[in-house]
Parts: sequence; C-alpha cells; structure tokens
Amino acid sequence: MKNTTIKDVAKKAEVSVTTVSRVLNNRGYISDEMKDKVMKAVDELNYTPNEIARSFFTNETKFIALIIPTTKNPYFGELTFHIEKLLAQNGYNLFICNSLNDIKNEKKYLKLLKERRVDGIIVGSHNIDISEYKNLENKIVSIEREITQEIPIIQSDNYLGGELATKELINNSCKSILCVVGDKNILTPANDRSEAYRKVVSEHGLKSNIIEIPFNYSFDKKIEIIKSILLTEKYDGVFAGDDVMAKLFINAAKDLGIEIPKKLKVIGFDGTEMIRLLNPEISTIRQPIDLLAKGAVEALINLINGREVEKQIIYPVELISSNTTRLT
Repeated sequence: MKNTTIKDVAKKAEVSVTTVSRVLNNRGYISDEMKDKVMKAVDELNYTPNEIARSFFTNETKFIALIIPTTKNPYFGELTFHIEKLLAQNGYNLFICNSLNDIKNEKKYLKLLKERRVDGIIVGSHNIDISEYKNLENKIVSIEREITQEIPIIQSDNYLGGELATKELINNSCKSILCVVGDKNILTPANDRSEAYRKVVSEHGLKSNIIEIPFNYSFDKKIEIIKSILLTEKYDGVFAGDDVMAKLFINAAKDLGIEIPKKLKVIGFDGTEMIRLLNPEISTIRQPIDLLAKGAVEALINLINGREVEKQIIYPVELISSNTTRLT
C-alpha cells in the first residue's frame, strides 16, 4: 500500500505543498480557515509527517540523546525510564546511548549533536576529554558528572549521603569500616561520598579505609576482589559504592561464612525501586532518581529554547535503614 505523502495532503486540501509544510511546522502566518482545511486533510488521509524532513524546516529533530554506561545497572535503567517518560510528555524522542565506558562510543554519540541529528544530550557517563564538549555546552546537561563549568549538573546530595551511610554503620557499632569507590580519576559529585566518609570516621577516631573497584569491571572480577578483601582484612562495616556492589559484598560474605549483619554490616547507595523490591533487607541511601530525571529534562529543554539554567541543582537523599546494618 502506497504511503501518504505531503503532496497527497496538499492535493486533498487543494493548497500548495508549501502551505501544508507551513501549517505542519507552524511557520509564518496562516489563517485559521487554512489551518483547519489542511489538518482536516491530514486526519482524513491519516498522514504522519516525516520527522527527519520536518527537521530541515524547524531546525529541530525532537530527539534527545542520553549517554549512560549501561541500562543493565538498576540505577541507570530507572533513570532512563523516567527521562524517556518526561521527554515523551514534552514531545521529544529518546536516543539511548550505552557507552559501555568506551571512549570511542562516547565520541560517536557526541557526534550526533555536532551533526544536528539530536537537539541535545543528557550525559550520565563521561570518559572522554573535556575539550570534546567545549563547543556544545549550550545543548548538554549532566547528571552526576562534572564536565565543564558551563554545563549544568543535576545531582544528589552525595556528601550528605556519605555522612548518613557512615554514621549508620558507626551507630550500629562498626569500628573498622571499608568505603568502596569507583574510578577516582573520573570527576563526579559521587566522590563527595568518600570525602564525607573520611570526615565522619576521623571525628569518631576511626581509621579511614578506601578501596577502588571500577564500575566497568566484570562481576566475576569484582567478586574476586571482594572475597580477597574479606579473607585478608577484618572489616565489620562496608559502605558500598552502590546497591549492586552492596549485594556483591553480602553474597561474598555469605559464601565465606561471614554473618550479615552480626559480623559484617553493609550499606549501599541508590535505593532503586528494583533493588528495594527484590532485596528490601539492604540498607541504603536512596537517591530521588525521578527528580534527577525531571531536573535534567527541564534544564535541557530550557537550554534548547535559549533560556537561562542554573549551573548546579542538588536534590536531597534519604537513609533507609534495614537488616544489613542493624540487628533485629
């Protein structure tokens, strides 16, 4: 069956193709009578405008790219869900870019904005040199990534989260606490969590113990590192980098016969709906992922429309104390 074209609509409405285009793209003055005539033809022919062709007239693609490491992680999966939902409500489509922490992938996706194939980018994963972003600052918003001073950053109160998590372990009698971080070379507000940890343990006269387990390591590699730590060190508390890491510590401890929380207490970070549903026993710091998505989408749309945007927006976090940090 032949697809309906803009020429078919023009013929049906007895107007020129240019007039149909102006109506569909809301360009220039068109009388209400003419608009009604064109839109009636559009409805009767069930015509769907070609968004790519339309972008040549409007200078908008109505596509937004989201760069994240992977949707397999519950945090990024939930963040993507909320961002896609909010963009759809505002008439935008989402192009999901799983960078897999690969610089080549990130450069490829950034090229989409340079070529005007997307109207803007939300960055949730950043690996390439900052200079790559310099000429595109007015169409990019970051979530939990420090890229340039001009790119707005939407984040949780990571420092408060670090304080709450560390105090939860100390308040439940932990004396030797391990703090697990990701790649410390990546500039991210999440680094504030370990800074808060250092401050709190110091205030309580305890020793600071921080280990780096990069996000992009395989699960097998992470478990190998975790078991080595638990076999060689006598920690009674773990502040994990996220809830997935917390679960890996809990599983490894059980494999080694270490009782949770009697011998080892563990707290995570993120508090996604999926983790809370499947593992409600894990103590965690809950990030307002829906608000992070909302803040990022609103900021990016404002940038696209040439409006001023705050350079930093911080949302509060919440302690969820459960069975992996306190004895029942």
